[in-house]
Amino acid sequence: MGSYEDSYELEGSMTPPLSPCEPMMIDSDRHPPASTDFTQEGDSGCSLQLTCFKCHGEVTTEGTALHSYRNTYICSGVLHRLLEGEDISPQLFRGRLSELFGYRFITESAGVESTQKLFYMARQQLSQLEHLTEEGSSWVTGGSVNTEALHLRQQVTDFLQYIKVFLHRYYDPPSLPESHSHPYCHQLSQFPQALLQELQGLLFHMGQLGGIHESTVSSAVSRQAVKSSTPAHSFFHVVLDIYWSAVEILYILQTKWPDLPVHMDLSSFLPSEDIGDRDLLTQLLTALLWDLLSLAAKTFNKVTLQECPRVSPFPCTCVREVWIMLIHMLDHRSQHMQSDSFWCTLYNILCLVLQENTTDFSCKDPVGFCWWLLSHVAPLYQYDQYGQFADQQQVKSNWLLVQDLIKKTLDTKDQTRVDESRLRCQLKLCLSLSHLWEPNTQAVVLVWEYYSKRLNDLFQVPGLTLQGLASVSKTALSWYEKCKERCNDHTQSRDQENSFQLFLRLLAVQLRHPAASGELQGWKQIKGRFYSKFHQKRMQELTAIGLSNFITLFLTLALVADVSDVAGKMQDLLDLLNHGLMDYQRRTIIWKGVFALMQVHEHRQVDMGHLADRMAKSFNRTCSEFSQKGLDPSLRHQLWALLSIYVESTQDLCENSKLLHLSQAKLLAPGFSQLLPVCRENELRTVFNLIQTLLAKHRSLYKRALRQQEEGVQQIQSTNIAVLLQQYRDTADALWSHIFPYVRKHSTTLTPPPTLADVAAGFTFLALDLPSPPDFARQQQTFSNIFQYFGPEDSVCASISCRYLCHLIPNQSFMDQLSAECPAYQSGIVHAWFRCVMQTYGHNDQMQELTRLVLRLPEMEIILHSQHVTIEASDSPETVAVKFIKAIGRHFNSLQSLQEKTEFRDQVLVYFGNVLRYMGPYLKNSGPAEALRVGYHMVGCMVKHCTKILYVQSNPRSLLPSLMDRLVLPRAVFNPEKTLHPAVMGVIRDHLHLFVQGLSKLSYKRDPFVQKALRDILQQFFHRFSVKSGSFTAGQPQANHPLLLALSETMSNSPSTEASLFRVHLLEGIRDLYMTLRSGSLPNRVAETFSFILELFRRTQTAGQIARNTPVLLATVLEYQLLCDMPAIKKQVSEMLQFMMESCQQCPDVTPRNVLLPILRDFLARNLRIHQSRTFRPFETLALLYKDLIADLIPVFTNAVLEVEKKRGVGADTQLRQAYTSLLNQLGQKGQEQLDVLNTEQHDQIMG
Repeated sequence: MGSYEDSYELEGSMTPPLSPCEPMMIDSDRHPPASTDFTQEGDSGCSLQLTCFKCHGEVTTEGTALHSYRNTYICSGVLHRLLEGEDISPQLFRGRLSELFGYRFITESAGVESTQKLFYMARQQLSQLEHLTEEGSSWVTGGSVNTEALHLRQQVTDFLQYIKVFLHRYYDPPSLPESHSHPYCHQLSQFPQALLQELQGLLFHMGQLGGIHESTVSSAVSRQAVKSSTPAHSFFHVVLDIYWSAVEILYILQTKWPDLPVHMDLSSFLPSEDIGDRDLLTQLLTALLWDLLSLAAKTFNKVTLQECPRVSPFPCTCVREVWIMLIHMLDHRSQHMQSDSFWCTLYNILCLVLQENTTDFSCKDPVGFCWWLLSHVAPLYQYDQYGQFADQQQVKSNWLLVQDLIKKTLDTKDQTRVDESRLRCQLKLCLSLSHLWEPNTQAVVLVWEYYSKRLNDLFQVPGLTLQGLASVSKTALSWYEKCKERCNDHTQSRDQENSFQLFLRLLAVQLRHPAASGELQGWKQIKGRFYSKFHQKRMQELTAIGLSNFITLFLTLALVADVSDVAGKMQDLLDLLNHGLMDYQRRTIIWKGVFALMQVHEHRQVDMGHLADRMAKSFNRTCSEFSQKGLDPSLRHQLWALLSIYVESTQDLCENSKLLHLSQAKLLAPGFSQLLPVCRENELRTVFNLIQTLLAKHRSLYKRALRQQEEGVQQIQSTNIAVLLQQYRDTADALWSHIFPYVRKHSTTLTPPPTLADVAAGFTFLALDLPSPPDFARQQQTFSNIFQYFGPEDSVCASISCRYLCHLIPNQSFMDQLSAECPAYQSGIVHAWFRCVMQTYGHNDQMQELTRLVLRLPEMEIILHSQHVTIEASDSPETVAVKFIKAIGRHFNSLQSLQEKTEFRDQVLVYFGNVLRYMGPYLKNSGPAEALRVGYHMVGCMVKHCTKILYVQSNPRSLLPSLMDRLVLPRAVFNPEKTLHPAVMGVIRDHLHLFVQGLSKLSYKRDPFVQKALRDILQQFFHRFSVKSGSFTAGQPQANHPLLLALSETMSNSPSTEASLFRVHLLEGIRDLYMTLRSGSLPNRVAETFSFILELFRRTQTAGQIARNTPVLLATVLEYQLLCDMPAIKKQVSEMLQFMMESCQQCPDVTPRNVLLPILRDFLARNLRIHQSRTFRPFETLALLYKDLIADLIPVFTNAVLEVEKKRGVGADTQLRQAYTSLLNQLGQKGQEQLDVLNTEQHDQIMG
């Protein structure tokens, strides 16, 4: 270190010491500012960064990382070097000369020689900066002003940095006695005291940090201020620089020379005199803390409760850096110098804050302020001496202060209850502390003491909505999930929680803390404090809200503590209540709560048998009450609310279960067998959803366990496979005993819910996968028996069978097993499909799917492919069924041997089944119309195409007679006093032709049954339906007479011989029943009969067909031509005669004249004697139509006339001969010749 004289060797290097009266002489030789950067030139001329606060504006609560600028106190390592006693700035001030405030000083001696001058210049720079700040507050500052302000701050910062370097590197107190010391040595010995006096003067000149005006602080940390370095920004931060530099200076003095006498007093900076007698550094640190609290209080006084957690007490990042450095400084001194730690120091200060009127500290809510400050200061412990953030680092705690705050918060001496909104805010802050610190059960107990007395409260903020209101969750699962989320401390829902729920979150955090999770030590310490609050009287005092809060508390405890202990205690406490006298709201809460507790058991993988047993008993009692007859509707509604909770909660429990091995089977209680028969449709769906879920889950787990057992695995998730399999058997036994009997029975009702089919399929797979033991009562319920029942069985609802088969047929393993057990299974499936087509009408996706599956069966493919039937993707199930029926008929006809036909007939009869049973309900109720249409259409197609399969004359049990009796010719048709329902009559009309066409393929001339059936059809329906009229089924605007449709094949260009013969037979029946003249009178409705025949003739496209019908009708038509004088009838008769005669002329090979002549001769013989001359009128008409035919009868006519005259014995009958002559005149040459013969004979007789 240079001598005192050496400092004067450089002339002009620095000005002489200034007199206090000449302060302005400093500027006379001052160098202009070279840069606004915080730099200092080293020996090599390079610029070195000076240490200072580098601001990044306001602090947010989201970020954690410090902005790592090398020249900040903490990130540059200055703090670490300071605490370790190292040179804090080893690269700075290494040159012989150093520039301070624009002057050059000898580096090694300026600190001692120019102490007063340097501090004076520092105060002057501060004054100028403060002046710029005050001026800049009234207008927008410009760039030059900002630059000037930044330069002033740099000057002060350079000086402070130099003082600290000088103290550490260049200053050593003199070792000689003061009387023998050199004058410079005297300065050296007085330097510490001079330095402290000047430092004290600088601090007093600057004032307290908390005394800076709020507007200045706000301006200093704004985004614009940080970006532009405004005067306010520079002033505020140079104050921080000065305060922290003072701390560093005092720390260096105290650590390097602990016995150095110090005379300095900062008690005026302190609100309390209690620490005024402590060391100077402690006073300064305490004063700095008070100043930081004052800054924070100004912010706190401006924010609301809701804003507190999101607002930082640190105006800017630099203030936060000061807090971090204070933490390390105080804790380092506490560790090495036995002084108070940071928490101890802060605790003492905050205790003064909490003691109102003991200090001048101003805060609107001291307790809330302490919570807020503590929650933001505590995380700063996660930063190390280099400013690095360590999230997992163990943080020192201050639970003593928290406990005091809890007591203050929950103190209700002056009020009945604590403000809820305030309590929520402070519990959130306490919760944030719990994440940082080790667990402290005493704090939890303090809060519990408050809530244990207020479980019935709503914990609602007056004037707000129900947000955060304690309410019962809709389901047990949601209740459990809320508690689980709370215990996992997801932060999303904190703002929606009330204070009690926040307490539960706090409780969970404390008990789940890593330090407390080893042996549940924390829980063991406090469980007595919780349990002791509940006794019988207290439990009976709980309202619905209180009971909900009670259960939520125990659910939380079960999630984080000993679940068995908590669950047992909760059940014991609930047993203190009289459930028989309890209202249904509280019973609902208890049921949900117990199921939520079961979810906890599943989560913790603990057996829930004891809970399941109790709930099953309650369920059985409720089912018994629910099944009573004459139950009041309101009571029924309440009971179902309970039962639905049980069912839905059991379903949720099964869905969430990993292995179904924790005694869930006990929940399948006997009460289900009482419940199911009295359930309504919507209630059944709820229960069936549970059963379906359980069956699917059970099957999946059981098959996995079997597979792993075969692979040699002994355990699954620490559970023995043998134990698992036994649990699964218990579950299966409960399902068979309590559920399956009702499923089987209810499947036969008219409208079972669709899910019943799913359940039935599940039971089928259960029987397949888990066969029952020989001694079990269910041993007869094999999977094949179950399949035969729910599939082909006619008594089961068609919609159930359809959906059931859609589950099973796609399962190849099941089909393989079924084919082994039931070789004829395909016939049963086709039969079920056929029945479903008839009973499931309208568009049905499930029916479409079943049809697609059935078409893949080998039996179906053989029949359809053999007859070259093509099934289109757009074909409806009904269309496919009709194509299948047609293919059956053709396939039967193609078979040659009687044995083949017999075997195939038996097979087809299995397909068709008892169709009358399928249609029975629709016939009984005369609807629905669509169901009737499908049924009649299907049966009609069966009769038309498969009539020889349906009817064997030698078999009295043939199906066709009963079909005709029930569907076509029911008893009501024969009773004139009864009428068929219009819907039934409509479908008979629309489908009668199919039945008639089927009968036409049988022995209708020899078989009495067929003859009678056709005769009855003609008698009952020929005149019921007009030739053209509106359809009864409204399917068509015009409907043909069914018998016309039955004869439609004969109207084509190439009718079959069988059809033509049947047409003749049918016309014979019509003639005999409706055209025969009896006693000369016209039959009833003969005009309609003639209209039918005429329409038939008109539609017939081949003349040969009409010619074939002529012999049947000719004589009868001629009689009407002879005897009927009604113009309309005569017109119809003439038209018929014209059709017949023209057809016979065109097709003489079909009906030659030798067939017609006997008919005409017989007509002449029967009528000539009676009707005399009128008999020739019809023949005259025929002569006009078929002259040659009548000409062939001339000899017959002549002989008949002569025979009549001879019998009369009076000679020639003039009138008769005139009529005959008129006929002969129309017969051409042959007629003229016969006329000549008659005239000659008559002349000879006269002459003779």
